[in-house]
Amino acid sequence: MKLAILLTATIKVQAVGGNFTVGERVKMYSSTLDYYAKAFGKKYPILYLENSDYDMSEFKEKYSKILDIEFIQFAPKGELSFDQSKGKSFNEYLMIKEGMLRSEIMKKCSHFMKITGRYAMLNINSVIKEIERRASNKVFMGDVKDTKLYELIGSKNYGRWGDSRYWVFDVQYYKDNMLDCYQEMDDSTLGMWAEDYFLKMSRKYRKDDRFIFRFRTQVLFNGITGMRTSADLAAGRYRQDSFSQRVKYVVRSILRRLFPFIWF
Repeated sequence: MKLAILLTATIKVQAVGGNFTVGERVKMYSSTLDYYAKAFGKKYPILYLENSDYDMSEFKEKYSKILDIEFIQFAPKGELSFDQSKGKSFNEYLMIKEGMLRSEIMKKCSHFMKITGRYAMLNINSVIKEIERRASNKVFMGDVKDTKLYELIGSKNYGRWGDSRYWVFDVQYYKDNMLDCYQEMDDSTLGMWAEDYFLKMSRKYRKDDRFIFRFRTQVLFNGITGMRTSADLAAGRYRQDSFSQRVKYVVRSILRRLFPFIWF
């Protein structure tokens, strides 16, 4: 297996009333690359996709020296048909399509792991070890929740979705079968988010041994969860690497090991 990392980014958000300032987003995306530079350096090539008109020259100058990284940028009103009315999922996966078609790095790799670029996967080396051990002959590896557990215990957590923050695909399989998946995504329509797409895919291919829909490694990210605000960032609220989240991380890690076939 030759694994690449694909990071998606939108530094200068086009939508009115974005959650963070451009300066805050620059710090988030740069801190992620700083973390990966320390975690694995140039061991794994990175394809960095960005879809705003932010000047990437400083990013390129700095990170080309410490990472094996290829930058591809798409203008929000350029040649691609980005549609802000359809939200993040549609536009992110349209960008991934074009990035995969243009990338030189992807021509040299058998598999790639897509990760959202706004915050770092803190245990990325452990996750990669599992990918290399389990997915060398697979076309997909991802994380899906599909359980009634939360409903039964009266929790507000939703127990049925596919994690779109990170997943792994065979490069050729993605090019042959997944390039137009964005056309089935629309964040303005219930049931058409990227998370819904991967849940449906898991239900279709769950018995196909080319697919893995459950990591044994519990992923831990930094940064703040979900669609929060600058005020949350300044106050340190909703951090994914807070003490309470780390406790949950330990518990979930144990549960994954003990009950690998219960997808909660």
